[in-house]
Amino acid sequence: MAEGKYVTYEDSGVSIAAQDRAIAAFKDAVEGTHGPEVLAAVGSFCSAFKPGFAGLKEPVLVSSTDGVGTKVRLHVRFGTYDAAGRDLVAAVLNDVICSGAHPLFFLDCISGHTVVPEVLQGFVSGMAEACREAGCALVGGEIAELGDTYHRGEYDLVGFGVGLVDREEMLGPHRVQPGDVLIGLASTGVHCNGFSLVRRIFEHLSDDEWIAPRPDLGASLRDVLLAPARCYAAVMRKLQAACRLTAAAHISGGGLQDNVPRSLPAHLAARIDGESVPVPPVFAIIQRAGPVAEQEMWHVFNMGVGFVIALPPNEADTAVAVAREEGVGAHVIGEVVPAGDASRFEWSRGPGG
Repeated sequence: MAEGKYVTYEDSGVSIAAQDRAIAAFKDAVEGTHGPEVLAAVGSFCSAFKPGFAGLKEPVLVSSTDGVGTKVRLHVRFGTYDAAGRDLVAAVLNDVICSGAHPLFFLDCISGHTVVPEVLQGFVSGMAEACREAGCALVGGEIAELGDTYHRGEYDLVGFGVGLVDREEMLGPHRVQPGDVLIGLASTGVHCNGFSLVRRIFEHLSDDEWIAPRPDLGASLRDVLLAPARCYAAVMRKLQAACRLTAAAHISGGGLQDNVPRSLPAHLAARIDGESVPVPPVFAIIQRAGPVAEQEMWHVFNMGVGFVIALPPNEADTAVAVAREEGVGAHVIGEVVPAGDASRFEWSRGPGG
């Protein structure tokens, strides 16, 4: 073959050099989440983590995987890459901690049309910051440049997290009793669910309309809708140390009505006072702009409650105080009752009256 006629990998649209630059740019941020438990991470073929089992009678590893969903399209549109990374960590770890586990380590997979080092650095920096706050090591991940699969400028973020808990300390349906109180921990807004609907409702808006301050929000639609999801790992550690929690539920897709019953045994139900939930203004804006039926809003979105804990009634005041001391809004929103014939989720007041 004549000189200069060789086909290179970059001719196919994949740049190894760009991936190397991206990894070099975020390597320090990733290693900043590591403790002595991390034995191998970025640069290795696999990560290695040595968990400490001291004091645990029956150690149990807990895992979960999730993604940012179509919210990532808006993050890319407006350049809020670090917020997307934080969203990813919260989506995964908020599931892990429902068991009462302490998050140990986190891995990610970033897929897209083209590797742009600055974009990947933003994603990973957000992940690293969220992992540090959660006390979790970001130990590695994957960068997939898939020009034949994604359009230019498109990305997808997926994460995987592992936590550790003593089996006798695990939260869940086996601990819940009738009369347990349900406390809602405030979300930072929409979090990561329902964005296919959000994007459809506001698809007619220009960038200027997205970033213009709105009097009904006290901020722009971009800033409120793209606020990163809250990760509850840190506040859960404080709550577990101060209270006798029985169960926990991450309020994601399906809202309160689908997610709270997942934390309860089959013979018990959640009775929620919908009017006790402080609903942020952004949800009213989404509902009016749709328009979206009230019951649909409560089924799609978290409506201001990103996480729910169950605990005995005499622990409720302590739990609310602990959460608020950690800067997380908390309200008693209901109780656990015997399940009726029709449903394991009951509204004493709420959507649709």
